[in-house]
Amino acid sequence: MRGTARHNVKSESGLALLMVLVTVAVLAAIVVDFAYRVRIEVQIAANVRDSTRAHYLARSAMNLSRLVLHYQGIQDRLTGGVVKLYQLIPIDSDLAGAFSSGDLARAWKTDASGVKTGFEDLGGSFHAEITDEYGKINVNALDSITSIAAPVAAQLLTMIGNQQYARMFEEPDADGQYNTPADIVLAMHDWIDADTTIDAFNPDMLLAAPFAQAVVFGPGTAAEDSRYDMLDDPYQNKNNPFLSVDELFMVRGVGDDFMDAFRDRLTVYTDPALLLNLTSVNDPVTMITLLCMQPENVALCTEQGLPQLLEVISLFFEFRNLLQMTTFTVPNTQAIQAFFQSQGPAFNAYFLKNLAPFSDTFSVDAYGEAGEVRVKIHAVLKNTASGQEILYWREE
Repeated sequence: MRGTARHNVKSESGLALLMVLVTVAVLAAIVVDFAYRVRIEVQIAANVRDSTRAHYLARSAMNLSRLVLHYQGIQDRLTGGVVKLYQLIPIDSDLAGAFSSGDLARAWKTDASGVKTGFEDLGGSFHAEITDEYGKINVNALDSITSIAAPVAAQLLTMIGNQQYARMFEEPDADGQYNTPADIVLAMHDWIDADTTIDAFNPDMLLAAPFAQAVVFGPGTAAEDSRYDMLDDPYQNKNNPFLSVDELFMVRGVGDDFMDAFRDRLTVYTDPALLLNLTSVNDPVTMITLLCMQPENVALCTEQGLPQLLEVISLFFEFRNLLQMTTFTVPNTQAIQAFFQSQGPAFNAYFLKNLAPFSDTFSVDAYGEAGEVRVKIHAVLKNTASGQEILYWREE
């Protein structure tokens, strides 16, 4: 009997131990799962918080940019566009913090009712980059009047046909087709012109005399949609102006490599009845393109003359930056022409005649960062007599 009782006690003890172990294991699993879920939910909440904060920080950068561009429009009417406020005033949260630091800022921190005001801790950062669209080549101008379309086509041919991009045209594009710079320029034109035929285009004649007032794109016979009829997903030419630079991806020969190389130098938002604004060109590649499309500068754009031209352009941007640092102005068109003439290169009188007098269209890339979240807002803004017009807006 004693042995049986002792056996029962051991059995009950073993069962109790087993139940305790099972209970502990279940509770441990529940606790681990609960902790994991809490951690995930906390992280989601933090991401939502940071995302919202980053969004409004980006909006703050955009609003400050719009304010600067509003005053830029006023300055343009007064000075003819030689004061580039958007290049002089950085849009940055560090700058905003500097304005709200010190004793004066502390006096601003609370209003009469005791409500906190001022920047204090933003919980993140913001900054914005403003670019003058009139410092770029407008591809919509390919369908403008001859005095505009000819130099624009010549600019594009000169830029795309530069020797450094030659390898881009040695391989077939994503659709298995080989293209030349002239093919792409003509395809851009056919995408936006009103007719349905592939126009006649002589790039060599154009580059030899871009200001001769001769017809650039003549009537053709082949169907322009034949470029896209044989694709896996065929489509037709738009026969209307480009609405965004990304629309260029639809044009034959334009792919990722092309856009990576040229996107930042092309626009569709400026007046297609004008060329670019020479005072807004702040890109050496664009300046080389403008100089090399001038027939007067052919010798400087050869392999032998290019080192001299590059040195002249480097000197020009040193001169431009020094002038802006000391007088807060950039050289006007006449000063730019005089500088280059003194160094050798020159601009054709017909080219200078059709330049935009000042800029009214700008692109803004506004960034807001909070935690690990970064928000970007890209907008294209135009200053008008009645206010500011938003031509494009995208949030990422």
